[in-house]
Amino acid sequence: MALGLGATWVPLLGSAAADETLHVSDLRWTGLKPSFPPFRARLAGAPSREVEVRVATRSDPVRYRPFLAFYELAVSLGSKLVPRTRLASLPLPEILGALRRDPAGLALLRDDVAVQNDGTVSALVIDPIPGGREVEVASSAEIRQWRALAEGRQPVPPERISGVSGYVEALVLDYLAANAGRGVVTIDADAPGATVHLLENGAAFAERPDVAAFDALLAQLRRVGRFSTRLITKLRALDRAAAEATLHGGPFARWLVSTRPLLEMLERRGAILSLVEARAAEVGVHSVLGFP
Repeated sequence: MALGLGATWVPLLGSAAADETLHVSDLRWTGLKPSFPPFRARLAGAPSREVEVRVATRSDPVRYRPFLAFYELAVSLGSKLVPRTRLASLPLPEILGALRRDPAGLALLRDDVAVQNDGTVSALVIDPIPGGREVEVASSAEIRQWRALAEGRQPVPPERISGVSGYVEALVLDYLAANAGRGVVTIDADAPGATVHLLENGAAFAERPDVAAFDALLAQLRRVGRFSTRLITKLRALDRAAAEATLHGGPFARWLVSTRPLLEMLERRGAILSLVEARAAEVGVHSVLGFP
């Protein structure tokens, strides 16, 4: 059924059910990643706040799944590095109205937006990082400093613990989720107590991850000398039943990843735990589990 602005009414077979219906205003394309474009929007409510919105399209209606899977994995491990990420329903008229002042953003969606039978559009909604700034992993001075401290033998200064621990935790999350090619992260402050946040998670749980990038990520983990006690405790508890409850909740249509990537993730979990145990046998458990 045509919708006047070029959008088409299609059932999103195999897509997850939205958590809630949200109402947005002032939708603006960021100018980035046109294949799954991020928009900035104001959420109606008290108080109104800005979020990132990524709208499901007919060309890739379940593109949101790796984002949700990565977020749910982080939550299961008690991690706060990934901002709240959820699937929501947005009324189509509100989306079109909110885009009237953004012709470039409207052009991106008008011919490809996927509309469900109730007239809503599925969208990924990601909470913002207050004061966050995006940096490139390869060239960031903060990340170089955190890496040096994480791989060193000297005690980490108290004001740097948050950043160094977050850096190590990001490595663990990306390794577990086969997200080996991360190019950017978000840092939440310029102060020494800053830490890292992970928003670009669309490559998580890839069926065929980049082998060279994956080997480089594992090599970084092997050089790390300290891990978070909370993270490793939660990782030990993430057995197959817990992983399936996290990533296979509900009927098959709502699974966030297929069985093979889930089982491979559990194999990588075992590798990390073996690495921690070997390091603990070498230098002592209190040294290896040196972060909260």
